[in-house]
Amino acid sequence: MDERSNPIRHHASAPPIFLPAGHVGPVLLPGTNREVWWTGRVAIGLRYERPPRAEPMGRSALWVQVLMLAWARRRGRLAKSERC
Repeated sequence: MDERSNPIRHHASAPPIFLPAGHVGPVLLPGTNREVWWTGRVAIGLRYERPPRAEPMGRSALWVQVLMLAWARRRGRLAKSERC
């Protein structure tokens, strides 16, 4: 890629985005399908967004969580009664 035709310097891990010289307007980011507004120098509209959860929490994970919380509460009660 010639530096004069595309003066934008990309990070090595960034996906390749070709912006024609002089382009101002909406740009769709590859891989995320997020739209940003390109001013000619910077992108407006980029902000951190947590990636969506791939799967909801399973029943077995909820069961383990309930079991561990009950165990922790029981231990807390035993520790208090031993101190008295």
